[in-house]
Amino acid sequence: MKTAKIPELFLTVVLIAVSGALAACGQRTQLEACKFVEIEDAEVEAEWGDVDIERGEVEMVCGDKIVDVTWGEFKRQLKVDPGQYKQNLEAFKQQVSCTIDEKSRKKEIFCQSASNGGDFVNLPFSYDD
Repeated sequence: MKTAKIPELFLTVVLIAVSGALAACGQRTQLEACKFVEIEDAEVEAEWGDVDIERGEVEMVCGDKIVDVTWGEFKRQLKVDPGQYKQNLEAFKQQVSCTIDEKSRKKEIFCQSASNGGDFVNLPFSYDD
C-alpha cells in the first residue's frame, strides 16, 4: 500500500510542475519596438469654461498602441531633451530607442539612450488622445 502512494505522489508533483511551466509560458514577455511619430510642443486649448493644458510629448506607436511620453520623462531619466529635436525626428531616433511589453498591463515603456549609459529605464506613458 505504501508503494502505491509514492508513484501517485510523484505523478502529482510532476503534473503540478508541468502545469506551472505551461502557465508561465503564456505569461512570457513579448517586446515590440516603438516607432517615433512626432515630437509635440506643449499646447493650451481654451474653450468656454474649459482650459486644457498639455505638456510637450513624444508620440510613438508601440505594438498596437499609440502612446505619448512627456518631455520631462525623457529629460529626467534619459538625459535627452526632445525639444532640441522637434525639427529633426531622425536625429532623435538615433539618440533614443524604446520598446514595450505587449503583454504587460502597466502603462510603461522601456527606453535607452547613449546619454544614460545605454541602460533601459521605465517611462510612464499615456494613451494618445
